Amino acid sequence: GMEQPAWNPETGWFYQNVPGTKNRIDVFDPHKLPNPIKSFPVECKGGVLDLTLSGLAVGPKGRLMTVCGSVGGLGLDPRTGKPGKPIPQVGDTDEVWYDPASNSYYFAHTSEGETEISSARGGAVGVVNAATEEFVRDLPFAGAGVHSVAVNPKNGHIFVPVYGKGIYVVTSGK
Repeated sequence: GMEQPAWNPETGWFYQNVPGTKNRIDVFDPHKLPNPIKSFPVECKGGVLDLTLSGLAVGPKGRLMTVCGSVGGLGLDPRTGKPGKPIPQVGDTDEVWYDPASNSYYFAHTSEGETEISSARGGAVGVVNAATEEFVRDLPFAGAGVHSVAVNPKNGHIFVPVYGKGIYVVTSGK
């Protein structure tokens, strides 16, 4: 099915991840609904549950960030769909979040080579510098099912639901 959508205030368009055999991001102008005004093909394969395209966030200057299965994170130009360099350290991510206060992307993913969310021994939230689109570090979590993340830009708290454990809150300096 469809994956994470995003609104981009820089372009005034909605973007919708469409995974599968024809991975793409559909672009919608809210004044010209219901059909997309364009589609960006995204080359990627593999990953958890064989999801080939997942997660979508809007970063600085409207730049799009998505995930291409086990290939990793991938930045895209919001007008042309031209991809940047893959970020392999954050592959097999289900959700991407952008925090404007830290100018960082956050990727929730399994770790230790696991591919099944429910059986993974651990997971992590990968942090990527949004200006350079380079990996910074992983925040590790014990337990399976790290696949979503949210960040409060006012206080920097990172919220991470972990399967069978509850919701962890990471605060600055910890």
